[in-house]
Amino acid sequence: MRSAREFGPICPQTDRDLENFRRLTTALGGDPAWVPPLSPISEDCLSLNVFTTGFDASRPVMVWLHGGSNAFGSGGGEAAALVPYGAVVVTLNYRLGLLGFLAHPALSKESPHGASGNYGLQDQIAALMWVQRNIAAFGGDPRRVTVFGHSAGGDSLAQLLASPLARGLMQRAIIQSGGLGESRSRADMEAEGAKIADQLGVPAGDPLPALRKLSIERLLAASDGPFDATADGWVLPSSPTRGALVIDHQGDIPLLVGATDREAAIFGLGNPQQRNSVAALQESVGAVNADPSIRQRLLAAYPANTGSEAIAQTLRFMTDLYFICPAQYIAATRKSPTWLFRFTAEPRPDARGTSLGAFHGADVRLLFDLTYGVAQSESERRVGDAMRRYWAAFAARGNPNVPGLAAWPVYGAPQPVELDLGEPIRSVTSTRSAGCRIFSEIWGR
Repeated sequence: MRSAREFGPICPQTDRDLENFRRLTTALGGDPAWVPPLSPISEDCLSLNVFTTGFDASRPVMVWLHGGSNAFGSGGGEAAALVPYGAVVVTLNYRLGLLGFLAHPALSKESPHGASGNYGLQDQIAALMWVQRNIAAFGGDPRRVTVFGHSAGGDSLAQLLASPLARGLMQRAIIQSGGLGESRSRADMEAEGAKIADQLGVPAGDPLPALRKLSIERLLAASDGPFDATADGWVLPSSPTRGALVIDHQGDIPLLVGATDREAAIFGLGNPQQRNSVAALQESVGAVNADPSIRQRLLAAYPANTGSEAIAQTLRFMTDLYFICPAQYIAATRKSPTWLFRFTAEPRPDARGTSLGAFHGADVRLLFDLTYGVAQSESERRVGDAMRRYWAAFAARGNPNVPGLAAWPVYGAPQPVELDLGEPIRSVTSTRSAGCRIFSEIWGR
């Protein structure tokens, strides 16, 4: 017997994410002391948590994949906010950082599958297999499993939808502020892993014994991410792929996908000077594609001549490239039923009257009824309640529409529509920015 009265240890990670949350809390006008310290950390961290209102029914199941660049975070009790809406909720930990995603030729050689990396994805798959075997005992229906994830968790979900090992383990999916679920080639990832091992000073001929003797602190200091998935030919297809775009290969899996309107607003909180350089913006935009004509079109789509313009355009460029445009592209590319959303609800202004807008994670804050150290407005509470109702309905029936809430049409012809989760909540025509149109051309190639 194992006591289940408290959460298990979280997987090894640094406290960098705590600092990010403290900066965010301050930017929202709250007290950074609200951010709690890291929970106990241990390599023995592969636990999951089940939240249910009883064992006497067959309820839809919602499995939450936390974000954090595959380097930070844990599955705690935040997603339990959906339990009163009729779901059995499961949260989980998965290996992070080098422990979760290091690929290396020596690791591949000792593997019976000739593969390495993707250990964090394997943990997620193991958790979903556990759900299939056991969730009925907690009042959950293993035939109605919805996996939902944010940021790196959303990217992981897109990759799971591409994984042959995850087939049949979920019936619906929700990607919040994820990307395209891209993987990198095995050769690239093994070369990167060999470089990290060399920097750690382990012998090239037989590195594994020395790597396994290194302290967690040394491994955490070696790289803090973000960490990528590997096209290893076992967990993921052997050719690098955009995971969410092969979702139809797994069958008719309905999908909710979307992003917040100002995702990148929090990315410069640590060092805002990084975001006000016209030259830096032009370098970032120009690096997206080597084709000179596409580079010029992208530079024209994000023009800036002053520092303030560079700040605004950098925010738009990063939000588009990594979040808004991937969500639109996935919705436009899939054949299975897909619903697109754009989260625009803004937090109340801080004491100075300023607001971050709909920042990266603002949707999670309202979905899970969190404060981040700052009380929600009445408008925010309405949006959060509506999101929980939409999400729970989707988990129950494979369609998010709920009587009494704004209609949310499936994405597609004759006119693509997205749900604006703001004030008010409404369905609007989904339009692509000039940048998104160019990115779609690049990805389509």
